[in-house]
Amino acid sequence: MADNESTLMAEIDENFLRCGICFERYKNAKMLPCLHSFCEPCLIQMAEGGGAITCPVCRRQHDLTSNGVAGISTSVFLNDLVQLFTERECKAESNKCDGCDRGEATNHCVECTFDLCKACVVPHTKFPSTKSHRLVPLVEYTAAVHSNPASVQPPVYCNKHPCYDIELYCDTCDVVICAKCTISHHSKQEHQFRCVNEAAQSFKADLAAIVDKSKEKEAEAKSSKVKVQQMLESIDKCYVRQEENIRDTIRQNIEEMTRQIREHGDQLLTELKSEYDTRKVNLTAQLKELDIAENDLTSTREYAEKLMHYGNASQLLSAKKGVDYQREELLKVQTQVEPVEDDYIQFEPCNDFCREKSLGTIKFDSNGVQTRRFQSVYQNR
Repeated sequence: MADNESTLMAEIDENFLRCGICFERYKNAKMLPCLHSFCEPCLIQMAEGGGAITCPVCRRQHDLTSNGVAGISTSVFLNDLVQLFTERECKAESNKCDGCDRGEATNHCVECTFDLCKACVVPHTKFPSTKSHRLVPLVEYTAAVHSNPASVQPPVYCNKHPCYDIELYCDTCDVVICAKCTISHHSKQEHQFRCVNEAAQSFKADLAAIVDKSKEKEAEAKSSKVKVQQMLESIDKCYVRQEENIRDTIRQNIEEMTRQIREHGDQLLTELKSEYDTRKVNLTAQLKELDIAENDLTSTREYAEKLMHYGNASQLLSAKKGVDYQREELLKVQTQVEPVEDDYIQFEPCNDFCREKSLGTIKFDSNGVQTRRFQSVYQNR
């Protein structure tokens, strides 16, 4: 059981709590509108005083506010997880009580994030400032850290009133607030708010829908990629076959009209190569956009799944604005598409070069008209 827990914790740490720029644990994680998160110092270095920043993962460009990187949304969810993991690593080296530093710890206080021995538990439950704290047996706490981290994370405190827990969610402002905020900044007369647990449950339903839609669109993108890749390979083979047909015709007529045959033959090859290059460029561009779309969808789904599993109510709602933005972007992605080009290229040789002065013609469409159908998979990008 201990080995499985250590393996799982290591996987979460490596795959979810590491900055994609410095590859170290997040230092004040900041979440871009595309839902990719990075250390604040790394983003500051990337921005270098500019008015925009390009995401290193999906390459989307995001405009910065007048506050620069500091104005980017802070990922409370990731920062709390980093703190939780760091604390557990520090305490793993010793099982001593954090209260007296002598006895063997038996319980964990969720609010204080302290491990306490039996002797220290008693006053902890009697002091007015700590008697309402939630104490969990250390064995249960250790198990919950990897099975249900949200259940044993300490409460999130209000940014404006640090002594008050986050208890409410303001629907009007789309932010989490404390009870004191309802007096100072979010009055009942002008704002509508509700319990964070109620709002979080509603948002979890939205996250589940995002996960389902992401899976569906991921499958569509994968299927479309296969079609485009097959067409790309097919047009390569078609190009080789038709190139050889043209060269064969050139060779058959070369003795009769060497100069004219070669001249016209080179013209045909150039026309074929131009059409081939154009189609290949279009197919390659489409394949690249589908690959980006698939990565965006996968990233969104993975983030939503981890947010549902590891985040508590306050953390879920802290990420809601960014997730809502990404959900709108998600709906714009066209994942079920056909290849923008076909592989119809047909060389029709002329049997009498001396009379027609032509080796033949190349048809690029069975109807004689080639229609370009390229359209970005992003509706409004």
